[in-house]
Amino acid sequence: MAKAFDLRKQLKLHDNHLLRRLFADEEATESVDWEGLKKHEVEPIAEAWEAMPDARRRHFQVILQDVNELSDPRGQKVLIEELEWQSPEKMPAFQACASPADKALWAYFESSHAFDSAAIFARAESMRGGQYSNRWNSLPTDPLTVTEEMMAALQNEVRDYYWKKELRGQVCRVHHYSRAGGAEFFFAYLPDWPDKLLVFDEDGNLTPREESYTFNNVFVYVPSEGAIELIAKGGKPVQKELRKAFCRSVLGIEVDDAEPEKPVYQLDHLLDPSFAFTTEDEDRLAAVRLRRIRLLPKVNVPAIEHLEPKFSEHATHAEVMTAIQRLLGAYGLDRSQVRSTQVSIQLVFMSDGDRKPKRMTFNVSCPNTCDLKGKRDDERVVGERCVQRWGILCD
Repeated sequence: MAKAFDLRKQLKLHDNHLLRRLFADEEATESVDWEGLKKHEVEPIAEAWEAMPDARRRHFQVILQDVNELSDPRGQKVLIEELEWQSPEKMPAFQACASPADKALWAYFESSHAFDSAAIFARAESMRGGQYSNRWNSLPTDPLTVTEEMMAALQNEVRDYYWKKELRGQVCRVHHYSRAGGAEFFFAYLPDWPDKLLVFDEDGNLTPREESYTFNNVFVYVPSEGAIELIAKGGKPVQKELRKAFCRSVLGIEVDDAEPEKPVYQLDHLLDPSFAFTTEDEDRLAAVRLRRIRLLPKVNVPAIEHLEPKFSEHATHAEVMTAIQRLLGAYGLDRSQVRSTQVSIQLVFMSDGDRKPKRMTFNVSCPNTCDLKGKRDDERVVGERCVQRWGILCD
């Protein structure tokens, strides 16, 4: 899913020289005094935008949306991988750009193929690990050479599955991309059931249009790990069948109806007073708070099944640790005599200055339950990064 896009906010992120280069051949921007523009002054550009023909506006919006997608830490990581792989000689100039947004727009000009590939992978990465994603391992670890026969077989398998089961997807087209690091991405595009949507015609009037829009599934195969990740709506019942189809058509093997790989979480170390919820600049977090913890005694405590204190969002981490110690002491327990089986953690994001800071609370339970999958893509990615950094997710 593409991120929210605000034209004026996006324009303010860029150096005026790069914007001038972007709109160099556009008649509507000829009246813009590029040399006289102050930093972050975008109204003259926005006015020119309004004067552009619809087709030209759509052209530039697609470019800037891809730039927006590649401006966050996840997108920058993918873009750097592609540049290092496809245009390593251009890395010094790329690194010299002042901001992530300028780096992405510069890449559009100077290494368009790396830019296009990175935009595709960044959108796929935003879905990996999400609510429509599951991963399986124990597949062959041999290098994969993709052939036309494989692609045709996969198209047929995917098309047959959807047509026989749901009477949609009578056509399938698979696009294959190899990513730096060895991951093989297969995007399968199929027509959805026709739908009637309201659109604006050339005269600006609303008119219903019946279209058969596409939907797509993503197969991410990593031969070196013998792992495949399926991104498809419908959950495990659909993904299991698509996994079988992929293995038959691409790997030439039959696989059983195995359950997907599950992450394993550990929480006991959160009770250590020396533990800290460390963050990095890329997280853009103003605060991290432990809001709830469930403690299961390892020894018999009469009439007590578990302890589950909840903490004020204003409590500091030191105050939370003190409260836990006092609670355990009231029952004659210490940290070594309890297991932490469940926590709620709140992330407070930095404000952009226009509104209150966003908050996102997620829950982790041992051994392998976490509700980050259901969070917004941009927030989920930060949460997953933190869970790994804090040692909650076992390697």
